[in-house]
Amino acid sequence: RTLTIDVVSDLVSPWCYLAIGRLERALAALQGASVPLIRWQPFEINPAISSQGMDVDKYLNSVFGSSDVARQVLDTVASEGEAEGIRFDFDKVTTVPNTLAAHRLILLAEEEDRGEEMTEALFRGFFEEGRDIGDLDTLASLASGVGLDEASTGAYLASDRNRDIVRTREAEARGAGLNGVPSIVINGRLAIVGVQDPETILAAIDQALFQGLPESPESGVVH
Repeated sequence: RTLTIDVVSDLVSPWCYLAIGRLERALAALQGASVPLIRWQPFEINPAISSQGMDVDKYLNSVFGSSDVARQVLDTVASEGEAEGIRFDFDKVTTVPNTLAAHRLILLAEEEDRGEEMTEALFRGFFEEGRDIGDLDTLASLASGVGLDEASTGAYLASDRNRDIVRTREAEARGAGLNGVPSIVINGRLAIVGVQDPETILAAIDQALFQGLPESPESGVVH
């Protein structure tokens, strides 16, 4: 049976990084199923952020209301990340970038079957290494680390190629009723929204593969 998984995410969401770790654990537990096709779908949480990015403290205050509340939330996320082998280091993050170029980079990597490696390198670079994934030179360097040519990647990022594809896919996601990330869409119909445990993901995959699908997309458990 065919299994296609669309991961709708943004690269500055720690919950998206967590969700990918849980998805990987769920897929590792699959037995007797064909290798899934995983597609990485862009969803900019803050498309209006400038190309220079936004100071992280200012951003966190705008989202959580205070730095104290933000720190409590991020401490919880860091603790959950340890279970997935993710070493969040929020102290290294100084700027929240515009992620349009990073999403375009994933599309380029997918052309060479390196979408998963590129996505993980971007999440790791931002959340664990404090890399500025809004900076084009930084993106080209990260691309080189997963086997893409740094010079041609830099030229690609300096162009507008695939910009319209990112915008179109984001509009399609919102048009399908997905207003938040992370969202994992199984076989184009069954959506799991939020950070779910591997068992919930496996149950959704089982439903999609063996129990039929609803007439229209439906959301799973919302976190």
